[in-house]
Amino acid sequence: MLTSGRLLGYDAERMAFLFTLMHGARIVDCEISGAALDDLDGEKGTRHSEREAQFRRLRDKIERIASDTFERKGRPKGETIRIFSKDVRSR
Repeated sequence: MLTSGRLLGYDAERMAFLFTLMHGARIVDCEISGAALDDLDGEKGTRHSEREAQFRRLRDKIERIASDTFERKGRPKGETIRIFSKDVRSR
């Protein structure tokens, strides 16, 4: 199971919120698309300036999805776990 890491913030160019999780001492880079955040939140069109608050509200769910993905697929060092709308809707 992965544990909480750092919040890196919303990247408007990539339209994704970037964060890290920890696998022991190893840092695992992660991101969730803005559309996936909105799907989890039952919202649409959240402003960039509101993404961090949205992420914090949904953090437990987001980290669970990322951790489940990591456990299911495994990730070589240096590969980013990416969460998209399809990953959220399939839950």
